[in-house]
Amino acid sequence: MSKLFLFFAKICIGFCFFINSIQVFAFEISDLSKYQSVAVKTLARNDSLYKNNNSTSIEIQGTKPLINVLGTTKVYYDTQFVYYGENKLENVDETTWYYYTPKSLNGKRKYKLYYRKNDVMRSAYPGDLLVIAKKDDKNIVILIAQKDSKAENEVFEILNIPKPEEKVSFWKKLTDKTEKENLKTIKETAPSPTISNKKWMQIYFTPGLDCENNIIAEINKAKKIDIAVYSITNQNIVDAIINAKERGAKIKVITDRLQSKGKRSLIDEIKNAGIPVVINSGHKIMHNKFAVFDDKSIVTGSYNWTNNASNSNAENCIFFNQPDKEYSEHFKYLWKYYAD
Repeated sequence: MSKLFLFFAKICIGFCFFINSIQVFAFEISDLSKYQSVAVKTLARNDSLYKNNNSTSIEIQGTKPLINVLGTTKVYYDTQFVYYGENKLENVDETTWYYYTPKSLNGKRKYKLYYRKNDVMRSAYPGDLLVIAKKDDKNIVILIAQKDSKAENEVFEILNIPKPEEKVSFWKKLTDKTEKENLKTIKETAPSPTISNKKWMQIYFTPGLDCENNIIAEINKAKKIDIAVYSITNQNIVDAIINAKERGAKIKVITDRLQSKGKRSLIDEIKNAGIPVVINSGHKIMHNKFAVFDDKSIVTGSYNWTNNASNSNAENCIFFNQPDKEYSEHFKYLWKYYAD
């Protein structure tokens, strides 16, 4: 009887081991649109994710957009690791989002996301896309999309953000024959916005208050704010704008002609607070939805500064640092074009 029991026990253990070894690919890239918030980064060579490391664990440095996604308290997340490339890999493990206060930063908090090594993260290389998405207060996904893969293109399409252009070093241009020839024919053109490989993008979706709250947070700390938004009817955002004006922030607002005349428009309230406003007078509609904070931080996306955009509509907003001055320069152009 005992031999028979041991025989079946061995079969059961073997079967359980087999089941645990099977990879279940439950995650689809289209699921990202259902997540609360998303941070996106192109992996650079100075990232520590894929450095040879004898430790069994590695930490992702907590940048500002990542802090806005994961919060400011210690959290243990059930984490789904997914890799899309020539092979599709998936692991499930726990990660820890935490902070510490090194003496060198005079008590300022430094954040990190701690995880154990796994096949997904070992597959990451410079140039691959890293996505960290928060599903809820206890669940996140860490996605690696191989550079120039179909999956990478799908991520940018789902999130409705432009794919960063790969930067070529000046040395490579001098040593690469094709690039060297191209240098002879380079002409000055209007630069298109690109995201630095070392920067995070912070992405939010609605319905929900993430876009509204993070816009207000940027307004509350900025000393200079340039706003070019199609429709402005959100009282909470307008209150923040007026409060910023009262504390001395320099603010300019550009908006659309027809939208400014709507019964819910708060443009007159902004004007009455002494904030300079210009109305579209040169285009069919002024459909931009962006703001520049201190000539550096950008918020843009489909999100209008309205109550419906927060509470009813399916919208997105993206926060990042402009690599040069593209948005600032375009704001100056629109301001002059409409004001003249």
